[in-house]
This record gives sequence, C-alpha cells and structure tokens, in this order.
Amino acid sequence: MNPTRQIYSRQFLVLLVIACALPSCGEAYAIHWGYAHGFIGKAMRDGMDFWAGGALALSGHLAYLYNQAAYQGFLTSLFGKLPYHLWSYPPTYLLLAAGFDWLSPWRAILSFDLWSLALFAAVLRMAGKSWWFVAAMLAAPANLESLLEHQNATLMTTLIGGGLLLLRTNPRLAGILIGVASMKPQLGLVLPLNLLRRSVGAFAYACLAAVLLAIASLHTFGLAAWSGFWHFTRPAMSAVLLTGQPPDFAGGLVSVFATFRFLGVHPALAIQGAVALAAIAGAAFTRSTPVLLILSALASPYLHDYDLLGAALAVALLVEQRQRAGFASGESVLFFIAWAGPGLLPWAAQFAHLTPVVLALLLASAVRSGGLAECDSSQVQPGSPALSAGPSPIPAPPASTAPG
Repeated sequence: MNPTRQIYSRQFLVLLVIACALPSCGEAYAIHWGYAHGFIGKAMRDGMDFWAGGALALSGHLAYLYNQAAYQGFLTSLFGKLPYHLWSYPPTYLLLAAGFDWLSPWRAILSFDLWSLALFAAVLRMAGKSWWFVAAMLAAPANLESLLEHQNATLMTTLIGGGLLLLRTNPRLAGILIGVASMKPQLGLVLPLNLLRRSVGAFAYACLAAVLLAIASLHTFGLAAWSGFWHFTRPAMSAVLLTGQPPDFAGGLVSVFATFRFLGVHPALAIQGAVALAAIAGAAFTRSTPVLLILSALASPYLHDYDLLGAALAVALLVEQRQRAGFASGESVLFFIAWAGPGLLPWAAQFAHLTPVVLALLLASAVRSGGLAECDSSQVQPGSPALSAGPSPIPAPPASTAPG
C-alpha cells in the first residue's frame, strides 16, 4: 500500500472506530444521569456483584453468596431497591474479587476496570501489536460495554486472546494466561484440545495454572465455597438456560442456544451442543487465532454482548490481514457489523438473536485465509513468515446486564 493510501486508510479507520463508540457513549451518559439522580446501586450494574462477592468473602460472610435472599437483602440494605442480583462465579473468581474488594465499592470496581484495561494493552503490546491496534481495541464497542457493565470481558479477552497471540513466541506464558481463564470456563471450551495438539508445554502450563488457582481458592475460602458453588451457583446458572428465569439474566443472552430457544429447551440444547462439538473438533485443526476466538464464542451457551470482545479481537486481526491481502466482496460490511454490533444491541435488543449468524459469517471469512490448516506443533523460528512482521501502523476497524 502506498503512503498516501495508507494515511487515508488510517484516518478513515480512526473515524470509524470513533463513530462505532458513540452508542456506548450515549449509554454512559444514561448511567451518569442515573448516578447523579440517586440511582447509585443501579449505576454499579454488574460491578456490584464483583465488589459484594469479595467483600462478603473477606468479612467472613461467605454463606451469603450461596443464599439468594440473603445476598439480595445484603445489597438492598446498602443500596436500596435493586434489580435481581446473584453471585454467579466459581470460587476461583473470588480470589480476583478479594484482591480489590478491601476498597470501597466504587473504588474497587473502577480499580478493577483500569487494571483490566492496562493488562489488556500490555499483553497486546507484548504480542507485537501497534499502539494504533491497542487503541482501537480499547475503544471497541464490546470493550466499552464490558466497562459500562463493569464486567470481566476485558480481562477474559486478555487471558484467552492474549494467550493465543503469544502461543508461538512464549508458550509458557500463553499457557498460564489461558489456564487462569478457567475462572470463566464457558468461554474456553475449544481451547484444551487445540493447545494439546499445538504445544504440549503450553497445555501443561495451562493445566497447572488452572489447578493451582483452584487449590488457592480452596485454601483461602475453604471447602464451603466449592460446596456452595456446586449445590447453589451451578444449578442457579443452569436454570437461567433451562427456565429462562430470571429474565434479567436470560434476556441478555446472544448465544446459539438463545437464538434457538423458541424451539424449546431440548432442541435448543441439542443445536448448541452440536455447534459446540463441531467448534471443539474444528479448533483442534487450526492455528488461526481469529478462527479460535470466533469458535470460542459460538461454542458457549452462556454469552452476552460484552463477551463478544474476543470476536472483536478476531475482526481486528482479520482486518490486519486484509489490509495486506485484500478484502473479499462484502467482507468490509461484515467486519463493520461484527465490530459495531455489541454497542448497538443495548439499543436494539430485537436483533440479538442474529449474533450467531454474524459469528458464522465471520468464521467463514476467517477460514477463507487458511484458518483450518492443520496445526504445526513445532516452534516457529524467528524470522519465519508465520510470525508477525512487526507492529502494524493501521488500527483495526470497527467491528444487558447480567453476570456471567
């Protein structure tokens, strides 16, 4: 690409990134209005659960997390009438929450958000991505939705996406990052078999990190935390899928299961199961990070708009490739829809069930560049064409409220 066209493309993509962030900016204004008018608890959104989980665990009231009435009562006593809240994470996630929740609620929530952003930027830079690329990812609508919800998608994309990007150059660190992502296992269903085929060392470090995390949570919070998770949290979160209750949780799902839920629970589960199995099998034969990120989203039955940040990272990586190899007909429109979609869904929830269709088309686009070539388990040597040629000066284009 000649310098004049390169500058034009960069300017165009920057404007596109900014434009796609505007719907989330409108949502941010609405949240600020609510906070200014006394709706402090509602403005915290899912961040309230992040703070409450760690705070209750640190204060010796762990049992509140596994009794919904007691948990809701605790929150109501502090913040007034609130929507339905439920602690929905395994005890390993409590280790993370407890690291921030000695602070006041807002300080804990905002500190976690800032820490997640800094880690996301650091891992992308470590993977050789330019500051343009990093800035685009930080401004991605899915990332903004995660921040507005005070959710963990930024952290999970750092762990999974960053781990995949670092797999060939630093397999030990990549394995550790992916292992830590076991805090939210539904987003990593396609990864174990892929890691085992590509790098036994990375697979071993991932397993070790996951096991050590579980042991640390057992040592810190005791067997009661795991018992409560197994007997209360796990069935409660399963009920979200099986019964659609509470609506605040089930209504925000954008997974394959949610799309086919109108057929009934069992047909929807069968379709989701078939898609997940196909995704796991396909992931075993690819070394393409975009393909893996898209398959991860398709395989998860419990997926929200902010969880699409991994798919947004896939879009950014695909655009990097297409800047060199060229776009196929319609690809630029597809990438725009996939990038901008998460920011538009809170305003147009009726289109949420089209998300798997967009992901499937995105997968087809990713496979077009050879994404399903058989894995090469050997280490890539420096200077190999398989490695990135260095940071790209061109940014990626633009590609509900419930814990999970």
